[in-house]
Amino acid sequence: MAADHSAWPPTAVPLRFLRVPGIAWGVLAVLVLIGAAAFVMGLGADPERAWLSFHHNWLFWGSVSLGLVVVAIVFHLTNSRWSWSIRRFALAGAAFLPVAVLLYFVNWGGRNVYFHHWLGHIEGDPVLEAKAAFLSSTFMFVRDGLALLVLTAVALWFTYHMLRPDLHGLKGPRIYGWISGGEWRGARAEALRSRKIALRLGVVGALLFAFLWGLIAIDQAMTMLPHWFSTMFPVTFLVSSFHSALAMLAVMATLGRSRARLHDQITPGQYHDLGKLVFAYAVFWMYVNWSQYVVIWYGLLPHEQEFFVQRFKPPFGGLTEIAVGCIFVIPFFFLLSRPPKKVPAFLAFVSVIVLFGHWLERLLITVPSVWTRETMPLGLTEIGIALGFVGLFFLPYLWFLKTFPLLPSPAALAAIPAPTFVMPARTRTAEI
Repeated sequence: MAADHSAWPPTAVPLRFLRVPGIAWGVLAVLVLIGAAAFVMGLGADPERAWLSFHHNWLFWGSVSLGLVVVAIVFHLTNSRWSWSIRRFALAGAAFLPVAVLLYFVNWGGRNVYFHHWLGHIEGDPVLEAKAAFLSSTFMFVRDGLALLVLTAVALWFTYHMLRPDLHGLKGPRIYGWISGGEWRGARAEALRSRKIALRLGVVGALLFAFLWGLIAIDQAMTMLPHWFSTMFPVTFLVSSFHSALAMLAVMATLGRSRARLHDQITPGQYHDLGKLVFAYAVFWMYVNWSQYVVIWYGLLPHEQEFFVQRFKPPFGGLTEIAVGCIFVIPFFFLLSRPPKKVPAFLAFVSVIVLFGHWLERLLITVPSVWTRETMPLGLTEIGIALGFVGLFFLPYLWFLKTFPLLPSPAALAAIPAPTFVMPARTRTAEI
């Protein structure tokens, strides 16, 4: 990263919170009500469409929220000083995870739709019989539920230590006391201690993200088509989660920069660095998906080809092209040069397109596996449920940014080590 960090740590860090107008809370609450009404009405009119829409929205917003926390973890593990003023916008993703856990239990109500290929139909199919132990409804519910709980617990624990050094002595809601309470060792000691613990949690959290969220990808998406399998599928799922989180971070950092008057703290140089990440992961997303596709294409195995055939033919072929355009083509050409990455509004605009593409991608990796009709399942029911999830995500997300300081304290910043190495000089004795 090429950002200028000549003055470190920052000498003046303002105490800022996101100003959320009252009408925004009302709009988000209305969106939740619209989503709930669309879901209930959809269950009465066409349960399959309602459940499938709920399922792919849950996977998308769960991926964004968990991906945001992993982005914050990556910033922390790599000592990326350039990201100091945007980390809280990534960390706020943890606020949605408890909601995602609750929605998981609702989502399980549609298992007869998602897994109708194998649920109760394993006997007599040699492929499914070989997977009988894994394709168990009870076992899947328990292991995915435990995986989600573990991921949420680690994410919240990491968030706790990222916030603790900054809340002591601040007047605010009761949660400040819960986080900064107990034995207080002083600002510098607490910052160093929390950083050390968060480093360990970050390593654990990153590994758990790879294994447990990858497990959920296999269970909740790949097993919807149980005869098809791909060792690359969890990788594509994880890369998509991380890329969508980077795009969300770019959008929210831009909005928060204006609302919280952070123009001096979030600079064009930081947008350039963030834009490079959005660009790089667009290319990486295309690379891992192409790696999955090309092996299946030249392998000519019927069960492997089934997944792509369903997504390349009507009614989903057009959506596949749009998704690839939104996730790869547009960010590749729009962010290829240096100047566009440094324009906040432009980077946010491209990032919104990327997010829409990943939303379509979550639809494409789930719905075609069980959809047998010729019409596209994308109408008022799907739009209403999607709007409901938007409200459900942003209510806790904005609450986090409104409640906790947007910038770390000077003590927390001082705990980040400077990347300076002192190398001993070696001299050569002249020969006489």
